[in-house]
Formats: sequence, C-alpha cells, structure tokens
Amino acid sequence: MMKKSRFTTLRNNIKKLRTSKTVVVGAIILFSSLFSGKIIAQHHGHENINKEEIVINKEHADLFGRILVQDNGGRIKPIQTLASEILRKVAKQEEFNGQQPTQVFLGMMYNPSQWQSTPLIKVSNPELEEKLGAKEHYVSFMDFFDEKFNYIITDEVRAAIRKKPAEQNKYDKELIKVDERVNICYLVFQGEFLRIFPKNNDPNNTWFTHLNYQQFTNEDSVFVKGILSMYFSSIEHSIKQNDWKLANNTLKYIADYQHKFGAKVIPEQSKIDIEIIYNEVNIFKKLFMYYGLVGLLMLFFLFADIFSAKKWKKVAAKTLTYLLFILFLFHSSGLITRWYISGHAPWSNGYESMIYIAWVTLLAGFIFSKQSKMTIAATAVLSSLILMVAHLNFMDPEITPLVPVLKSYWLMIHVAIITGSYGFLGLGALLGFMNLVLMIFKSAKNKEVVNDKLKELTYIAEMTITVGLFMAAIGTFLGGVWANESWGRYWGWDPKETWALVIVLIYAMILHLRFIPKANNKFLFNLLAVLG
Repeated sequence: MMKKSRFTTLRNNIKKLRTSKTVVVGAIILFSSLFSGKIIAQHHGHENINKEEIVINKEHADLFGRILVQDNGGRIKPIQTLASEILRKVAKQEEFNGQQPTQVFLGMMYNPSQWQSTPLIKVSNPELEEKLGAKEHYVSFMDFFDEKFNYIITDEVRAAIRKKPAEQNKYDKELIKVDERVNICYLVFQGEFLRIFPKNNDPNNTWFTHLNYQQFTNEDSVFVKGILSMYFSSIEHSIKQNDWKLANNTLKYIADYQHKFGAKVIPEQSKIDIEIIYNEVNIFKKLFMYYGLVGLLMLFFLFADIFSAKKWKKVAAKTLTYLLFILFLFHSSGLITRWYISGHAPWSNGYESMIYIAWVTLLAGFIFSKQSKMTIAATAVLSSLILMVAHLNFMDPEITPLVPVLKSYWLMIHVAIITGSYGFLGLGALLGFMNLVLMIFKSAKNKEVVNDKLKELTYIAEMTITVGLFMAAIGTFLGGVWANESWGRYWGWDPKETWALVIVLIYAMILHLRFIPKANNKFLFNLLAVLG
C-alpha cells in the first residue's frame, strides 16, 4: 500500500488516537405456476375422507429421503431435498406438526385422503383467508373445492393472471401464489414429482415417474408401473406390524434400479451424503440467531466498558470474538459445501447472494477489528440481519442448476466482487449509525472520550467505504465484460446496470466531500454513510 495514500493516512490517524488515549465505546443496535387457475381435483367425496391420522416412521422416512429424484431442471438430488423445497413452498415451514419434510411428502402420496383434509396450505391475505375459512393462516386442499368438486378460485385466478404485474394488488398476488401451492399439492398427490426411474440407454438421461411406464421396455415397464403400489403395500404392512423391515427392503429395489440404469448421472455417494447433512444442519438459518446473540452481547460489554472499565469486560469481549471466528468458519464451510453440491459458486441467485454478503460483511469486521473491536461486533449484528432477510418467505434457498447465460467465469468474478462490496459498504453504514448515536449521547462529562471514539470509528468507516467503493467500481466494469460475453454488448442501461453506476457515483461523492470546506465534518459524513 502506498505510504501517501488516503487509506494509509486514515490508518495512521487511528494509531495516533490510540497512542494518546485508548478507549472502547459502542452502542447496542437492535433491528430487532406450475399451472395457473387450472386444476383437476381427485374425485374423493368429502364423506370418504379417512379421518385416521397416519404418521410415517421417521427412520424409514430418512431412508426414503436418500432415494434420488430428478427435478425439472435436470438435477439429480435426494428426495429429502425435494421434500424440503415442497414443504417450504406449500406451508412456508421447515417441518410440519412435528413431522420432517420427507414424512409429510411420503404421507401425502401414501395417504392422500388424510393430507387433503389437513390444513397444510399457507394463506397470508386476510380477505382470502376469510373466503377460504382459514384456521391460523392455513387451509386444506379440499377447502378449495365445493360439493361438486369445482375449484372455487378459478375465475379469480384467471382474472388476476390477466392483469399486468403492475396492476395486480396484494390480493391478486397472494391468490396466484396460493393457486400455485394448491397445484403443487395436487402434483404431489398424483406422484408427478417422483421422477425416480431412469430409462436405460436414454441419450437425454431423463428420469420418469411411474405414470410414464409406457416409456420403458416390457420388463422395465412392469417394474416401473408396479413398484410403488408394492412399496405402499409394504408401508401398510409395516404400520400394522410396527416393523419397517419390509418397507425398507422394498426401497432397496428402487435404489438398485436407479444405480443400474442411471449410473451415468448419479452423483458421487459422498456428494449425496453431504447434501443430506447440509439440509439437516441448516447452518445459515442457525447462524443468524447465533451472530445476533454474540454480536449484541459483545456490543453490550464494549459499550459498558467505556463508562466503567473492567478487565473482565475486555476478557468477555475477547472471548466472544473467538466465538464469532468459530461461527465464521462454520459459515465458510457452509458456503463451500453449497458450492460443492451445486457445482457452481454460491452467489447465483437472491438467497445465495444474501448468505455470501453476510459472509463478506463479517470478513470486513475481522479485517478492521485491529483498529476497533467495535467493528467485529457491529458486523456480527449486521450479518445476523442479512441472514434473517435471506430466510424470509420471499427468499428461496433451493439449489438450482445455472441457466446457460450464467455459465461464465466472468459471472463468478463479477458477482463475487460487486456483492462483496455490499458487505464493506454495509459496515460503513452501520459504523456511521453508531457514530450518530454517540453524538446524541455526548455530554460535557464524556465529551473527550466520545470525541476520540468518534474520530476512530469515522476513520474506520471511511476506510471500509473506500474498500467497498473500489470493489463496486471494479465489479461494475467486470459486469460489462460479462454482459459483452453473454449478450454482445457492454452496457445496456438496464435497471441493474444503472443502479450499479448509481452506487459508484453516490459513494464517490461521499468520500470526496472532505475536499469541500463546509461539507468536511463528521456529522455529514456519517449521515451520508447511512443514507448511502
């Protein structure tokens, strides 16, 4: 790094502050379709619904989850992954009534009458809830049909779909989403998602459901057509005898068939095992709670130490720093695992971008932790918030194959750099907010201490924003290179490109305000760091 650069000057200013007086200060921050409008209902009368609740044995459901399935994108994955994705889309939950996704998924196919009457489908709009008679935001599959088995929201769904997206109100949007969830349930009941049968010597490596048994030769078609009936009969026997050996053995026939005819596309066993562990651990959802708890505790100790310096508070903060580093390693391993499973860098969609930005944010905190422990505590809280947003209902954590236009090493470099800049810019905003809070609490008694800390944190905020701006600018230029490779033009003024340029211009302005005498003050810089 050049000795006369602004970055070096800021770092030296922090060192000067420390040699004159070392004080730790902080402020706790608490932030705290498949088909559209068309469905053919199964003709089970309401009076024929089986009221007996059957729960599939968990150990057997785990074995069932290890059977491989091909999704619509062509990816071969464990049924456990498919079941988790379906439950999240339909019920917006990770598990349902104490049952794991594979128990629910298998139960819906084995005993559809039970699950058709179970309030499983999430509805969020109050008007639609009232129309369907929802109980605690959930309705059953059969609630969407009248006594003559007419789909009661058909006309409304068609009308909503005919509208332009900008003209659709909240009711229309929720109606379309609910319609998709109903259709997903229907396809599960029919077994349409269970593409578990590879075809021998198929050049396209396409897998089929038991409903497509005509695609197979005589011998194989008999197996494909009859094995699921045999399997469900073995489940019935296992439930009655409370012994799941027969059902377990039947699953082996399906697994053997897959490995015999689908060996060309079946992933390595280690990759399958790792994907199952990845699904069970759900590391990123857990990290958002751990990051938030550790970050807030650390901020509390650092904030308390400014007014009453105690050795045990410093020890507690240091211990929490080590704990954050361990959590950071788990976060890193989660990203590496997702990369290994998907076969591409884990920043190709909205969910992956969020978990990557959270990782970069905490990395930025560790990079600047030597200048101030407050940065690592602040980034832990910010990373927690980012991961929380990543696990809101509108984010889909599904692992999907890359579309052809995204299969470029320029994409991996461009997205990694430009989304990584958000972590540094986010840290700058958070430090700016903390400085504004400190200004509010500044008094005659603590004026000297607070002013020193304001200088230190403002210097660090400028350093982090400087790094973020460089990354954003480089990432924007690399985005042009990728656009030229993919679409044959470097710049098209589409929304993403325009806003990338806006980011660069806004932060360039913030960093150069110091050259304007009347604008060169800490309050304006920190305020704009937050607004930026």
